[in-house]
Amino acid sequence: MLGKDHVSITLGTVFPFTIPLIFSDNPQPVYAFCVLVAAIIGSLTPDADCGGKPKLHYDFKIVYDLMVPLHKLIVFSFSFFNLKEKMNLEYVVEEQHRGVMHSPIGVLISSFVLTLLTTIVGYFIFHGINATLIGFLFLGLISGQFLHLLEDSCTVSGIRWLFPFGTGELKGSIYTGNKIEGKKDIRPLLYRISLLFFSAGLLILHSLGAIDVNDSGIYLLIFAFVALIWGLIFLTAKIDNDNLWMQDAKKVRELERAVNRIGKQDTVKKRRNLGNKRL
Repeated sequence: MLGKDHVSITLGTVFPFTIPLIFSDNPQPVYAFCVLVAAIIGSLTPDADCGGKPKLHYDFKIVYDLMVPLHKLIVFSFSFFNLKEKMNLEYVVEEQHRGVMHSPIGVLISSFVLTLLTTIVGYFIFHGINATLIGFLFLGLISGQFLHLLEDSCTVSGIRWLFPFGTGELKGSIYTGNKIEGKKDIRPLLYRISLLFFSAGLLILHSLGAIDVNDSGIYLLIFAFVALIWGLIFLTAKIDNDNLWMQDAKKVRELERAVNRIGKQDTVKKRRNLGNKRL
């Protein structure tokens, strides 16, 4: 998927879980902010292997500059230590898009490295470590990257989840570009809208007192509904019907701008509510 799709779908997935952190009786907005920012970075990090300049390069260049040499180092290590033969691997680990950086092993390594470097820098700047904050940082990074893999698994290119240990591959039917001139796949936009409305619904229900974000079971409820939405995402991603999903690109862009405006307005309202809560 495109960078903007990764960011929006990942944010839509992660944000509901931060609502209790922001709106509970004992709010922890710093931790919520840390998770969301880390998830955004994580949602773009795997594309450091694309060989060009992805959205990660323009929005988080320092992370891109760290991940590119890390990718090269991982590839070099597999070659230098002759790991393919020693471990009887199915694939040769090379510098390629949707290679080792688009696999669970790459996600774990890059999340660990980014967390470690942030911890070291933070220690020298603040002369101490907030273990809880570091934990949320790692959680956001690894969640964002795994969601990136799930999102790419819905596309026609797919993801080799067992890379480089096996040949297992998961792919859907979503086209990230224009399959037909002037046409665009609307499914990523529909996924974004579904997750946006779920978050808005949670906030509305909370404001009306219909749900209590301090309830110990709130995360289970959120997980159940997010899992349901993702189940529908995988279901529709497997349906290949051009007449249903490929729509006029110009109209889709107009709808995307409208959705983005709604999202920005919603963000302003959340900040105001948070400010009023503090007062």
